[in-house]
Amino acid sequence: MPRKSKAYSVLSDAALGSLLQLGGRLKEARLRRNWTQALTAEKAGLSESSVKKVESGSPHVSVAAYLALFDVYGLPTVLDRVLAPGSDTLGEALARGDLRQRAREPRVSADEWEL
Repeated sequence: MPRKSKAYSVLSDAALGSLLQLGGRLKEARLRRNWTQALTAEKAGLSESSVKKVESGSPHVSVAAYLALFDVYGLPTVLDRVLAPGSDTLGEALARGDLRQRAREPRVSADEWEL
C-alpha cells in the first residue's frame, strides 16, 4: 500500500493490512444484511463517505466511526476483547507480578546530571 500521508507513515504495513481486512469484514457484514452504504450511514449516524472509507480500510477515519458500525451490526462490545487479559502474552510475561498503574521515565541520578 503506498504511503500517501502522515497517517500512512506512522502505521506499519501490518497495521495497515489489519485495517484493510477489518474494512472488508465490515463490508461483508453490511452486505449480509442487504444494506446499502447510504442506509448503513443513516443507521450509524455517519456520512456515506465515512462508511466508504471504513470499508476501504482508510486510517483517516476515527475509531468512533468503526464503533458506530459495530453498534449498528449488533456488536457494540466487540472492542472489549482487544488486549483483554490473556491476549497480551508478551506484556503479561514482562509484567509478571509487577503491574504498574502507569509508565514513567527512568529517573536521572545526581551523578548523571550535566552542570
